[in-house]
Amino acid sequence: MSSTPSAGAPGSPDMAALVATRTLEKYARDYYPRREQITIAFRGDIAEQFNYDKIRPMSEARCHNRRTVVIEGVSQKTGAAGFYRIECNSWNLIEAVGLWEETAA
Repeated sequence: MSSTPSAGAPGSPDMAALVATRTLEKYARDYYPRREQITIAFRGDIAEQFNYDKIRPMSEARCHNRRTVVIEGVSQKTGAAGFYRIECNSWNLIEAVGLWEETAA
């Protein structure tokens, strides 16, 4: 039995590390090789905040602090390049979950 009752609970550091690992694997296997053909949408609860933009991936995914997965991508609405946090959701799809600023990580 685990010594910390919250280990593995949603939002816990362990769960965040598992999601990051799953995201890195899924992105490397299914998204990065097809980066010229696909776009990544923002997660539903924040899509309006980003004007329902989609991101065209430009880089391999990198993991920061074992919990945050980041890619460089291009906004399909503005054409601006930036760094975006991504996650693999429960349906095994990659979603953008926000912008990433190195100073915040």
